[in-house]
Order: sequence, then C-alpha cells, then structure tokens
Amino acid sequence: MALTDYETYLKIDDLLSLQKDPKDLITHDEMQFQIVHQVAEMWMKLIQFELKALVSLIDKNEIEKATLRLGRIRRIQKLLIDQLDILDTMSPKDYTCLRTVLGKGSGQESPSFQAIIRIPGKYVWPAVETLLDSRNVTLREIYDGIEEGREVKHFVLYHFLEALVDYDQLLQTWRYRHLLLVYRIIGEGTLTLKGKPTDLLAKSMKVRFFPELWNVRSEMFEDWSQKNSILNPY
Repeated sequence: MALTDYETYLKIDDLLSLQKDPKDLITHDEMQFQIVHQVAEMWMKLIQFELKALVSLIDKNEIEKATLRLGRIRRIQKLLIDQLDILDTMSPKDYTCLRTVLGKGSGQESPSFQAIIRIPGKYVWPAVETLLDSRNVTLREIYDGIEEGREVKHFVLYHFLEALVDYDQLLQTWRYRHLLLVYRIIGEGTLTLKGKPTDLLAKSMKVRFFPELWNVRSEMFEDWSQKNSILNPY
C-alpha cells in the first residue's frame, strides 16, 4: 500500500522504527522509557532551534518578537516537565531491568540538553548586554521603572527580561522534577549509572543561566530594606 502524504512528510515509518520491537523489550516499561526520552530529545531540539532564532531577533532589536518567541519556548518547557509524569508510572523493579541495557548512559550526555544549557549564557545573554548598551539603560533602571500606577518607561524590555527569567526558572523546575523522579525510582543517595550519588543532581539546580536577572532582585530588596531599616530575614 502506498504511503499517504502525511506518512511521507513526517517519515512515520522511520520515526516508529526508532523504538525496540515489542518482542525485544527487556521489560514492558522499556517502550515508554524509550518514547518519553526520544520525545524529550525532539522538544529540546526545537528549543535549541528557537533559542538560536531568539538571538537573531535580539541582534535585530526586535524585542516584541523575541518576547513572543520566548513564550513559545516556555510552552515547550512545560511539555518537557509534564511528560515526566508518565515515567512516574514505572516501578523501581522495572527500572532495575532497564539498567542492564542502559550501560552507563545518562541524560547529561544528551547533545540537545547540553545545547539548551549552553546557548543562554554563551549567546543569548551577550546579545542582551549588547542590546542594553545600545539603549543606554541598565537592568536596575528597567526594574525600578516598573511600579503600579506609574508611567512605565521600559515596559517592553521589562517583559522581555521576565520572559528570560521564565526560561531560567522552568529549566530549574524541570531539573527539580527530574530529581524527584530519580528519587522515586531509585531512592536518595543511590548510585546512578555513572556511579555518582543521586543527591549530586541537586547541585545543578543552583546554576542560574541569567544570574544578573536574579541579582538585580537581591539588590533592589537589599536597598529597600536598608532604606526602611528592615533586616533581610533570609
């Protein structure tokens, strides 16, 4: 039977051949494990593609479009987080079976994952700094200009920067959700396939891709506390 245009365009035969044949599965849950991770790779490939387009928009000073692009990325990130719910249905016993065929594989080795954590600091933020310099404005001036009831001078820039914070926050949320999944399946302190305790994964959640956008908040609150003679309780 001839392939339909839909099957041909999406290369359905190739796509559905990327999973093991059911008779070759080491355990029933291996099918969902493969599919969830393969889909995650596709979503991260799309994020990588959109981040590169984002840099181009920033360079061209098209900030409204850049903010919309970040909105799309935000939705993709949420899909990455939500699909981890599927892996919650895998039993610890089934995962022990999977470990025998995973070798020493780790999601940290994913080239797509490495790209979405490398691009923000290496390409996105330098483009943002160039943009702010060209407009002769600082982060503090932008954030100080946002106050209810006042005319907003840097409204567009503010919402663009907050969309970058969304990216940062959602990637950390994904990491935390993944850590909970790891704890749920193999426990806390258990050695991963790389021979490292699972607790070490928590350290990655302290990484910020746009630290300047987090620091400006600390700076503002510290200044406000000093002016109002309030000690920071944290």
